[in-house]
Amino acid sequence: MDRHPNKEIRAAVGHGRSGWLIEKRNGYAWGRAFSPGGANGCKPPTSIWSTPAVPENHARQLRRAVRQCPHGAETKFDEGE
Repeated sequence: MDRHPNKEIRAAVGHGRSGWLIEKRNGYAWGRAFSPGGANGCKPPTSIWSTPAVPENHARQLRRAVRQCPHGAETKFDEGE
């Protein structure tokens, strides 16, 4: 899978590496992150933007999504197709 071009967002995606599924996209969204809870996940998919206005804020939002997952702190992102 391609790496995200922004280092802060790349680090946030690395923060949640296993458990969450990341689906690569084209366009404004670089990808989407799906929570591991159940068949449809425990929360709506989180978009990972290609070029957000403030990358640091977007990285913080991604980390918050992982922390707020009710499946515990052990749930992290997993690169998928």
